[in-house]
Amino acid sequence: MAIGLRTAIVAVLALLPAIVIPAASESAPPTQTQIEDEQFAMVEGAVINAQSLRTIPRASVMLQGMYGAGNKSVRADGNGHFFFQHVEPGQYKLMAERQGFYSDENRREYQPVFKVSAGRYLKNMPVRLMPTAVVAGAIVDEYNDPIQNVDVRLMASRARLGRTYLALTSKVVTDDRGEYRISGLRPGKYYLVAESQHKAIRDNIFSNAAKGVAEQINSTKRGKPLKLDLPAAPAPAFTYPPLFFPGTGDFQQAELLVLTPGDQIEANFVFVSAPLVSITGRITNGITGAPAGSASVAAYWTEYMEGDGLPARVSPDDGRFEINGLAPGRYFLRASFADSGENFSGDQTVEVGPHGAQNVEISALPDFDAGGHVSVAGNLPNPMSRLLIEFVGAGMLPRVRANATFPAFNFEAQLRPEKRYYANVRNLRQDYYLKSVAISGHEVEADNVVVSGRRGNLDLVLSPNGAQIEGTLFDQKEQPTRGSVLLIPDLPDPGPPELLRRVSAGSDGKFTLRGVRPGSYRLLALESLDVTELLNEPDFAHKLAGRGISIIAEEQGRYRFQLRLETNDNR
Repeated sequence: MAIGLRTAIVAVLALLPAIVIPAASESAPPTQTQIEDEQFAMVEGAVINAQSLRTIPRASVMLQGMYGAGNKSVRADGNGHFFFQHVEPGQYKLMAERQGFYSDENRREYQPVFKVSAGRYLKNMPVRLMPTAVVAGAIVDEYNDPIQNVDVRLMASRARLGRTYLALTSKVVTDDRGEYRISGLRPGKYYLVAESQHKAIRDNIFSNAAKGVAEQINSTKRGKPLKLDLPAAPAPAFTYPPLFFPGTGDFQQAELLVLTPGDQIEANFVFVSAPLVSITGRITNGITGAPAGSASVAAYWTEYMEGDGLPARVSPDDGRFEINGLAPGRYFLRASFADSGENFSGDQTVEVGPHGAQNVEISALPDFDAGGHVSVAGNLPNPMSRLLIEFVGAGMLPRVRANATFPAFNFEAQLRPEKRYYANVRNLRQDYYLKSVAISGHEVEADNVVVSGRRGNLDLVLSPNGAQIEGTLFDQKEQPTRGSVLLIPDLPDPGPPELLRRVSAGSDGKFTLRGVRPGSYRLLALESLDVTELLNEPDFAHKLAGRGISIIAEEQGRYRFQLRLETNDNR
C-alpha cells in the first residue's frame, strides 16, 4: 500500500468513533468497572472498505484464537459495527467476510493480530476488506444473434523456465441471451478465452443415448449384450473458431485484462462462423519409422492451455489419422502411444487453410533415460541417506522426480527429448547447494538440462560450503516486522523464478538464508507473505529489477543485513 494511502487510512481511523459507535438508542457497551469485574475482554470495531474507506454493513466477523485461545464470530450491523463480548485473554487474528469483497490474509492491515488481556476493552479495531472485480459481456455471431453454451474462461498467465502457459482461474457458460458474468475476482492480470461447446454437447447427447439404450437391452438379455450400430451424429453445417479476447485465435495478439479492486469490465465477443475442415496425416515411431496404429492424436487450438483437445480417428493398420470438425486456423497436435514398454510422444504445429491440412507427419519419440550420479565436493562427515532430485520442465511439461540413495547416490529419470528442464535437489541440508550439473561430461546451467540422446548421463555435484545470509526486517516505522525476503540473481536475466531463494521473516523480523550459491544477488523484502503470484508473472524480473540491497556472496561467506520492507506495488 502506498504511503499516501496509509496516511489517509490513519486519518480516517482517528474519526472512527464518530462513524462506527452505535447510536444512543442501541444498547451501550458495559462500563470499564463492569469489564474489570469479569475475567474477560471486549473487542469493538468496524469493517472497512480499504478502497473507499467506508464501512461495510452486515459482514461476518471472526475472532480467530491463536495458541489455544477460542474462536468467536458475530455479524456486523448495518453501519459495519461489530462487538465481541466475553473474549478470553489470549492472542487473536481479526477477520471478516462479505459477498463481493475479499481479504488479503498476507497483509497485516487486513487481518490484524493482537493480544487481549482480562478486563480490557479494545475499541475502534478496524478489519479491512477489498471489493472484488467482475468481468461480464455477451457473445454474438456475425448476424448479432446470441450464442448459447459458449465456455468463457478467465486464465492467469504463468511462466516456467521462461515458457508461458495459462492456468484456469474461473469458468462460466453463456446463457440463452449469449451473456456471461464472472464475479468474485481478485485483482490481477488475466486472459479471457471463449470457446463454443455446441459440438461437444451434441456428441455427449448421442453418447448418452447410445449408452442408455445399450443398458436397457443388456438388462433383458441376461449376459448376452448386443452391439449397437447407431448412426453417426450428423455433422454441423459450420463451426465457430475459439477466440482470445478481444477476437483473435493467436495468444500473442490477445489483450491482457488488468483487474483492480472493484472493477466492472465489459468484454464482448463476436464469433464468425467458419466452414468445417479436417487434418489428415500419419503418426510414426521416431526410432524405427514404423507406423503407430495404437496412437492417440488430438488437435488443440492453442498450445498454452491444457485440455482434452479434439480427438482423431487413427487407423490401427498404418497409423493414419483424421481430425474432423475444425475451423481454419493454427493448431497444435499432440500424439502419444506405448510400444515395447516405453511411452512415446510427439507434437506438431499445423496451419490449416480453407481446404484443411493433408499429409501431416508426426514422429513420436520415447522419453529418454537420464540416469546419473550425485557427488559431494569435499568431505561429507554425516552423509544423507536419500536425496530427492527434481527436474522441472518448461511450460506445461510434467515435473519428473527421482531418488538417489546412500552410498552410491545413483538415480534414474526419464525426460522428454529435446525439452528444457531445471535440475534441483529438494532436501539439501542447511549449508549445501547444487554446485554444478554436467551432461555426458559437459557442464550446463541447472536451468538448461536438455537430453538429446537415448541415454543422458547426468552428474550433479553438491557443495557443503554455501554462503549464509541473515538479518532483521524493519517496517517504515523502524519496527521489526514480518514479510517475504527474496534473493534474486543480480543479472539482466535472473532466470526462472524456480531459481530464486525466498524465506519469510518472523514476527521479530529475523530471517536466515543458508546454502546460498556463490554469486551476485539483490536482497529484497516485500510485504506479502505469499509472493508466488508475483513470481509466476512472466515480467516478474522487470518488476523487481534494481530493487533491494546488492550482495556478492562467496563460498562459506557469512553476511548480516538490516533490510527495509517494501510494498508489493509495481514500479
